Amino acid sequence: MKKIIQNKRADIPITILVLGVFVICALAVTSFMIFKIEGSKDSLGVELFQEINTDIEKFNFYQNTDFSSIESAEKINATISRNQLIIEKNNTKIFVRYTKNLE
Repeated sequence: MKKIIQNKRADIPITILVLGVFVICALAVTSFMIFKIEGSKDSLGVELFQEINTDIEKFNFYQNTDFSSIESAEKINATISRNQLIIEKNNTKIFVRYTKNLE
């Protein structure tokens, strides 16, 4: 049993290293849990951006098939104001700015 405890010089740095790794892992897990609870309330989410991107593609399709800008916006339940397409999803307004004249 005495032969196992002979190398006392290496025990302290290795112990500090192992404890440091555990602390870093615990902090990482804690930060992910906090973000899941707090951050999910504020973040918009990938699904919302996918829906909006789909609506923008539909709008561009209608624009290319000789619909007016107002008709194209009505088809995707959006509005046009000051050369901006305004899409509202889940009580969140997204403004899409166009360089060409929409009105």
